[in-house]
Amino acid sequence: MIRRIGTPDGVNARSSPSPRAIVANGLVFTSGQVPLRSVPEDESRNFADDVRLALENLAATLEESGSSLKHALKITTFLTDPRLAEYNEIYADVFGENLPARTTVMVSESDYSIEIHCIAAVAHGQKPPLIRRIANAPGMAPVLGPYSQAVVANGMVFTSGQIPARTSMQDQPEDFAGKVRQTLANLEAILLEAGSDLAHVAKVTTYLTDPEQLVEYNGVYAEAFESTLPARTSCCVGIWDIALEIECIAFVADGPPQGPFTHEPKFVSVTQEAVQAC
Repeated sequence: MIRRIGTPDGVNARSSPSPRAIVANGLVFTSGQVPLRSVPEDESRNFADDVRLALENLAATLEESGSSLKHALKITTFLTDPRLAEYNEIYADVFGENLPARTTVMVSESDYSIEIHCIAAVAHGQKPPLIRRIANAPGMAPVLGPYSQAVVANGMVFTSGQIPARTSMQDQPEDFAGKVRQTLANLEAILLEAGSDLAHVAKVTTYLTDPEQLVEYNGVYAEAFESTLPARTSCCVGIWDIALEIECIAFVADGPPQGPFTHEPKFVSVTQEAVQAC
């Protein structure tokens, strides 16, 4: 059964043919939430105001859908304003300890400084869904922002965008093919920690910064997945100084580990001079 959530009065009444969210199979899929109120305002807002309003609209959409921010599994953020550090500060305050997986990229043109898309679990009344969050998988470079590397719920794994970092942001392969292999190796490591693997990946989204590298990317990608090719979308965006970023949705393999993850998050503060897509 598919339930479509419309736009109630007073919340994000953007003129659009899309519903605010779709609810199906215990999951909520939101449309992109933007910093727009139902009643136009004369006063100008700054970037921080836009971030807060977009997150408020997201929270309202999730509540209307039978979910909430603490049940968010995966966030995708599209920015036209490069102030990632400021976004991270507000975002971390809003989500607290319930950090979803997340991917953040820059887009060149938009009517808004920020747009946020979310996949969340439905909160089943007195029986909340089991959500397991991987903060920082063993052997992985420390995360540089307020996000989980992966979130497991409803038999599915939602990963954050993975980049070609080995031990740190500064430690990356020099050639593009090496960067692709390292990014896919990072993705595989997180999937294994989550009780899945590359063979159980259902959907991949690839963000490239140079469209001329797509052919080379396809060659390395095909070697990694072989006959278990998932559905895929590839696009060209801005990811600060990173060559590519790969995120995925996968199914949990048979016999996944049970209980919450115990790995403590190892967050590193992000500055404007040393910023990465999260």
